[in-house]
Amino acid sequence: MAKGELGRSLGRVAMAAALLAAAASATANVLVVRSSGPSAAAYPAGKSLPDNRRIALRQGDSVTVLDARGTRIFRGPGRFNPSAPAPIASIPAAPGEVRPRVAAVRAAPFVPGSDASIWQIDAAQSGTHCLAGDGAPSLWRADASAAAQATLEAPDGSRREIAWAAGEESALWPADLPAGDGADYELRQPDVAVPARIRLRRIAPPPSDIPAIAAALIEAGCQAQLDLLVDSLG
Repeated sequence: MAKGELGRSLGRVAMAAALLAAAASATANVLVVRSSGPSAAAYPAGKSLPDNRRIALRQGDSVTVLDARGTRIFRGPGRFNPSAPAPIASIPAAPGEVRPRVAAVRAAPFVPGSDASIWQIDAAQSGTHCLAGDGAPSLWRADASAAAQATLEAPDGSRREIAWAAGEESALWPADLPAGDGADYELRQPDVAVPARIRLRRIAPPPSDIPAIAAALIEAGCQAQLDLLVDSLG
């Protein structure tokens, strides 16, 4: 092999090694998706932690982390390793006190882009709702036992009717009503005194894995969808 070719080959090997090291580093993090208790400010939702960092929790603390394997819940008091299935060290429990524990890791049943997914808009719930990519939204309802209708009002005051047939949980967003990023809509249903106020946020390109989806939902403020995602994993 010529000297120039050898240099280029070694350069490619070095670049590949650097990329593998970067990938390993990127996957060696866990994402905080929930926290409560005295130490919640130190572990806010959206915080990325190296999996070798110790999580120090006090009595009453609870921290849920997410990675490619699923979710784990750490409850204080104690010091925990995010990548370990059990505490690395724990503070002795006082009489009558619950010992620190870590919830089991479970496989994720959530499939990004599936028909029945967190990307559907709950017609009964107000709040910020994230959409994956530039596709048309879908409106979901909990009770599909009978046919139902609703009125969707856009920011400019224009209105469109939404209809669910009996047995149908989902209805498509009106094709002639733009679903704009950052736009606010009201969904009025008969016999419901307060309309659902929905703010849309588009995530593009849509994330391809669970931790990236969770991070995007946290950043966009789509709390209800984050809760659904985390609950589906635990």
